[in-house]
Amino acid sequence: MYTAPKQVWLPAAKGKGMELSGTFSRHNGQISMDMTFTNKAMQGISNLAIQFNKNSFGVIPAQPLSVPAPLNPNQTVDVSLPVTTNGPVQKMDPLTNLQVAIKNNVDIFYFGCVVPMNVFFTEDGQMDKRVFLATWKDIPSQNEVQYTVQGILLSADAVSQKMQQSNVFTIAKRNVEGQDMLYQSIKLTNGIWILAELKIQPGNPIFTLSLKSRAMEVTAGVFQSYDAIIRS
Repeated sequence: MYTAPKQVWLPAAKGKGMELSGTFSRHNGQISMDMTFTNKAMQGISNLAIQFNKNSFGVIPAQPLSVPAPLNPNQTVDVSLPVTTNGPVQKMDPLTNLQVAIKNNVDIFYFGCVVPMNVFFTEDGQMDKRVFLATWKDIPSQNEVQYTVQGILLSADAVSQKMQQSNVFTIAKRNVEGQDMLYQSIKLTNGIWILAELKIQPGNPIFTLSLKSRAMEVTAGVFQSYDAIIRS
């Protein structure tokens, strides 16, 4: 399962000496917010707590934030916070933007981070072949977006295998006029389906990805995750 590299969410200058970097991961259906806290202040940090604003996918902490206290000056600790997607929903821009408040014994700090779309790809996203064909025809053509994935030298089978590890499931594979065509399905935690057609010309590092969904706003985030997974 692909996990995006950690990014600095709260620099020490804004966190009064507390630096926070993080990412989100998914393992066996459980989404986690994986964080690294570093104390760059002169005194210890304690009493940490976290809260999320309403967001597009209803992400909320599954339990209170638990950080060994105190976090002494120059100390770094890794913390993994399980989250669920059954919280209140409010559409955000960008779609997977998450507004976070974190408090400690010094102050309350606010920051925003973007959750990689692939952590919302569920394990039960393999669509039946006949349902896939019917759904592809049923979704209007204006709901189809094309992207190009560049600089990739992988076979269709290698792509299929890599994507399946991140819950992008190959429904069918065809060879049309020397091009390999992969038909794939993705299901998001909120029940939205995305159908994909990937054209691969053997030896050509540029792939064409077509995405279809009834909820068009998810396609940009799905493409970003698709691109990241395929390059990982």
